[in-house]
Amino acid sequence: MIEIPNPDSIPGVADWVELSISITGSAMSKAAVASAIEGAAGEEVSEAFLTSIWRALDYRQQLYSHPFFKVEERTVEPQFTSQPPSEYLACLLLSLFGVQGDTQLPAKLFERLTCEAIIRYLSGSGAVFGWPSDRDGTDDEGGSKIKRKIEQVANDLKERFCEAPAARFNDRGLDVIGWIPFSDERSGQVVVLLQCAAGHNWRDKLPVPIDAWLQYVHWACNPIRAFAVPCVVDERDWHEMSKDKGMLFDRVRILNLLFDGVKDQTLCNELDSWVTNQLTDLNV
Repeated sequence: MIEIPNPDSIPGVADWVELSISITGSAMSKAAVASAIEGAAGEEVSEAFLTSIWRALDYRQQLYSHPFFKVEERTVEPQFTSQPPSEYLACLLLSLFGVQGDTQLPAKLFERLTCEAIIRYLSGSGAVFGWPSDRDGTDDEGGSKIKRKIEQVANDLKERFCEAPAARFNDRGLDVIGWIPFSDERSGQVVVLLQCAAGHNWRDKLPVPIDAWLQYVHWACNPIRAFAVPCVVDERDWHEMSKDKGMLFDRVRILNLLFDGVKDQTLCNELDSWVTNQLTDLNV
């Protein structure tokens, strides 16, 4: 059994329950959850804390359009007819353990996953914009990579490029861009500028600076900002987080949009591989 990374966190324990029953394919009782918390925290868990975990799981169950589990009074049961989807497991692993090590792979996978979700939501187009893995802000011709990328975005969306930020700003907070193009291919359309936060510090991460992007591109209609995380944003935080960071794409929304899986087979294979490696590292 996977040890609970943060036994004092209600959403963290709820994530752990989701992951555990997904991997084992077996129901988990309140007593088993209490025992696991006590083993990780070194102290007895209160009934009120357990009740809060069950309430969090029940809240999630109601939000998922295709529930991954069923919450009973004393148990939580998985609801899979086959192996749990890698999209779901990847989000759970990122929510529980964050982005570990120096590799950018999990963050990049989450960006691509989010891109597919926003394309589905808009029934439009989308692209991953995020800064490349190399640290050099100039290309082979000595020009600014960020400038060339923004020029490409403006060109693709038929909007007017104005200027680029200094190379030190990297991707300037933008990881994924989504838009709903018109058949006449003119400017003036719904545009969403989205930042992804796959790590544990997502609450402290600043949203896409829309005012700055209004300087870089002369949009015919101002874009909307959005924010994506692999966790489930708590009900009590939802309104303020939306006001602060923009339209939220949390795990529930991403998975509801991708209920039948990602269409990009390369991404599907890479998610499968990453999830398998992560579970192997956890001795599962």
